[in-house]
Amino acid sequence: MQIAAINGGPRGGKISKTAMLLEAFLSGCRQGGADVETINLRDKDIKMCTGCYSCWIKTPGQCALKDDMKDILLTLDKADVEVWATPLYFFGPTALFKNFVDRTIPLAEPYIIEKDGLCTHPLRNKKARQIVFMSVAGFCEVEHFHPLSQWLRFMEGRGLLQIRAEIYRPSAEFMSAPPLKEKVEEILAATRKAGQEFVQTGDVSETTMQSICQDMLPDKQTYMDLANKYWNWEIERSKKRLKGVADEH
Repeated sequence: MQIAAINGGPRGGKISKTAMLLEAFLSGCRQGGADVETINLRDKDIKMCTGCYSCWIKTPGQCALKDDMKDILLTLDKADVEVWATPLYFFGPTALFKNFVDRTIPLAEPYIIEKDGLCTHPLRNKKARQIVFMSVAGFCEVEHFHPLSQWLRFMEGRGLLQIRAEIYRPSAEFMSAPPLKEKVEEILAATRKAGQEFVQTGDVSETTMQSICQDMLPDKQTYMDLANKYWNWEIERSKKRLKGVADEH
């Protein structure tokens, strides 16, 4: 299995919970025997789609913009499965990730067809893209991912992709909290298992999915209290830092 992983998170290193979860999943995929290539969108030169339609008219399947998207599309063409990963920003994907999706328009044809009563565009290779979707959010309820899931499922209904698995991790900002290290290790171990299961069986078991999404804190009030305490601490720390800079001058 050839896997192309798309990381739409703007943060890198240990601070990125998107990368933390994605790398755990991909580690499991490699253990299962898959070949994996990861594309970090934050490191790429990907211009915004200008809507010129050159990829539909002048140079079918080829974008007029000269940037890194050309090589990314070649990578996607070779992949059996794409793993899409983005943190939740205002209940949707990041601008980085949405721009990536917009720039895949050369994969579709301009012609309009009807599917299940609604208009859509057929894909050039006539084969729906196989997608594993992953997202993290600071909120503690999994319901915050519903708009993302509905967006994906609408594209699936138009024949543009096939969702193979959806993996959502709420309360993700707490994954760097030292007191929760043992719980986080359980979550990451389950995420690695999910990658291995997917490569070997084509699916992720419900038990594994429940382990990934398990509660890290005892209740919502504890979550809110700790989150708000953290933000107050960050704000006060920033004020002290700024005051120190001002005093130096």
